[in-house]
Amino acid sequence: MIAIPLVMAVIAIALIPFGNGLAATAILLGAWGLIGTPAPVAWNTWLTRTLPNDAEAGGGLMVAAIQLAITLGATIGGFLFDMSGYQNTFAASAAMLVAAGLLAFVAKRAGSPARK
Repeated sequence: MIAIPLVMAVIAIALIPFGNGLAATAILLGAWGLIGTPAPVAWNTWLTRTLPNDAEAGGGLMVAAIQLAITLGATIGGFLFDMSGYQNTFAASAAMLVAAGLLAFVAKRAGSPARK
């Protein structure tokens, strides 16, 4: 939960200078897919450990949050792309991914309410 967004942020930053090359873009997007694909499994594992008695309710909230994130990401990313190109779009994505990794770290340090 911490490493996935941080590694994806590095890939997003790497796409800025190397995004013009076909081979580099293919390799970076392949790495993005390999790193990002396990994220839903990690989310669901975290959810069932954090809310063992309310996993279904938590799952519903997670689906709603994911749908909202997709909608906001597409909207904000589209505006950024239209206004300033792909470089700033990827930089903003990297910043949000780093924030997600830091929030996951803070949540881990705070501990799970189900385990206290």
